Formats: sequence, structure tokens, C-alpha cells
Amino acid sequence: MSIASISVGSVYFHDCPAQYLIPYYLIISGVSGLLLLIPSILPCRNREVSSDLINAFHLIFGLFQLAFFIAGNVWIYSIYAPNYADPTAANYCRKGLYLYAFWITTLVYIFLGLFAIGCGMSLCACCMSSRASSEVPE
Repeated sequence: MSIASISVGSVYFHDCPAQYLIPYYLIISGVSGLLLLIPSILPCRNREVSSDLINAFHLIFGLFQLAFFIAGNVWIYSIYAPNYADPTAANYCRKGLYLYAFWITTLVYIFLGLFAIGCGMSLCACCMSSRASSEVPE
């Protein structure tokens, strides 16, 4: 997804005057997603030191991605339903670029919702099983 985001943002870099930051959002979020992979592919000589550095790296980039994701939400959803037909219009945005950014962002919310539902169901199952085991008659 990171490479696809970089590609779409780069190819259609000047094709969204309605919100010129959307291609930047795709490119930067794609690059930061790839940067998060770097620690996992580098060889480690000193496990303790490298583990602390990797954790700090993940924390910093995770916070950056969260802040940038929030900014991307503002940029994408604030122009919802831009003009796809007239490239000379001020509210024009290329349909493929906008819909890609829109659905990538929306999919994050869908997966977060599914994750929350799964966690809730797991928590309920754990509570029910512990209750059932504590109510065993003697």
C-alpha cells in the first residue's frame, strides 16, 4: 500500500487544485510507512541497544503518522465530492487520486472498527468463561 500511495500521489501530483495537499499526504504517508520497515530489515549486532532504538524510532514515526493521518482526514473529507469533470474548476480533483485517498483513509476506519468489535467480542468471551468457571457448583 505504501508503494501504491507513493505512486498515485506522484503520478497525479498537480491534479487536485481543490486540495493540493492530498498528493503530499499520499506520498509522505507512503514513505513513512516504508521507513517503519527499515528497522526490521537491518541486521542487529547489539540486541538491547538496537531494541531501544527501534522502539524509539517506532514511537516517533507512529506519532508522526497519527498526526499526519489526522491532517490527511481534514484535507480529504473537507472537500468531499469534489468536481471530477472540469479540470479548470477551482474545486476540481482527479477522480482516481481523490477516490484512492478517500478509500485508503476510510479503510483505516473500517479496520479499526472491526478490530474494536473483535476486541470487544474477545473481552466478552473471556468474561463469560471466567464467570462460568467461577459458578461451578460444588
